[in-house]
Amino acid sequence: MKNEKLMREGSIPELLVKLSLPVILIMMVTVLYNMADVFFIGRTGDRFQLAAISLAGPVFSAISAFNTLIGFGGCTASSIALGEGREDLVKQYSSFVLYASLGLGIVLGALILGGMNPLLALLGTDESTAAYTAEYLRILGLGAPFLIMSGALGNTVRADGDVKNAMMASLTGTLLNVALDPLFIAVFRWGCSGAALATVLGNVVSLLLLLRTVSQKPAFSLSLKDFTLKKDVSLHVLSLGLPMAASTLLMSFSSTISNRLTVSYGNVAIAARNVSGKSAMLIPMIAMGICMGVQPAISYVYGARDQARLRKIVLGIGGVCLIFSTLMSAGFFLFREQFVAAFSPDPDIISLGKQMMLGTLVAVPIESVYHMCSTYLQATGKVGYATLTSLLQKGIVFLPVLIVMERLFGLTGIIYANAVPSLISTAIALMLCSSWSRQIALAC
Repeated sequence: MKNEKLMREGSIPELLVKLSLPVILIMMVTVLYNMADVFFIGRTGDRFQLAAISLAGPVFSAISAFNTLIGFGGCTASSIALGEGREDLVKQYSSFVLYASLGLGIVLGALILGGMNPLLALLGTDESTAAYTAEYLRILGLGAPFLIMSGALGNTVRADGDVKNAMMASLTGTLLNVALDPLFIAVFRWGCSGAALATVLGNVVSLLLLLRTVSQKPAFSLSLKDFTLKKDVSLHVLSLGLPMAASTLLMSFSSTISNRLTVSYGNVAIAARNVSGKSAMLIPMIAMGICMGVQPAISYVYGARDQARLRKIVLGIGGVCLIFSTLMSAGFFLFREQFVAAFSPDPDIISLGKQMMLGTLVAVPIESVYHMCSTYLQATGKVGYATLTSLLQKGIVFLPVLIVMERLFGLTGIIYANAVPSLISTAIALMLCSSWSRQIALAC
């Protein structure tokens, strides 16, 4: 197959253009999904609705964690199986991804809708934001099956190096979301409900396109007869997806804690955090897209036991990520006021948002190396090391640092709390990667 030849023999520039570039576009599309809601709600000038979307953000991240659990695990398992020449397993993996994501989406949606009041309290809403946050979450709860299935299949379809169709499905859904946002928010005046509905409908369209793509792949299957809960399929997929899912889920939890600390400084602070976060998330998302794009190639080469090529890909892509992130961070720093102002005309939000964006940008270059380490460990199936790596930055290290810095420096401590954990987590991740690389060398 053409895609398999690319993963087996393609140069670093070829992998970047043919595998990473489409995934980068997908990641940018994901940023647009998030930015569109914030942009159109922000332009209304209603800081309470803007704060509400920020408070609901951890739930959206939790949904993403579950689609990553199944989708990234399915992609990694399928890529390794293709490298080993086991297409029979690929059919079982892809069928499991579809039906497991459907079931998980239904369960998660029911939990969101049934536990709304405790959830609102956990997220840190108050009387000015609770109703708006609930509006947003109700639509997300109803759409959870579509959100999880779309994300899971979008990841799995890349297993054979076919990122073009995944990109087109994601792009189409995002364009629909962006088109519907001004209609639902500005024209129909549905506010937060309209923003959430546009997101769900965009994912429904993406899902339909992905179902058509998977149905046309001979090595993949959507048939219920290929669905199995056997441990060597279900647990294998879930274990491979666990590290990235745990990272995303822990990020959601950490974001909830950070939101609760931030909201104590007023709704302007939480709104500014939301706006600055959306503006500054583009760089790490692109770096993550570079790493995720080459993940099937890393898994395929690992399955084929080609250690020399494995090392070449990991070091080459890691260097690209570091250089790119450093240059882009410098550019965002210079124009951070314009980026924040584009999302909200509120001068208080702009002033505080500039400082918050600076706090985010400080850690971005080193985070790109962290993403490469995490991708390498996950793509080669080193679940224990990968899980530990994923838990470091946004949990094991981040939460204690966040709490201590908030106690010592207040809101300023929250703003700059990410830099130290990023440095420590990356250093540990590099040591784990070095250890695993030596183990692979001995096995080969």
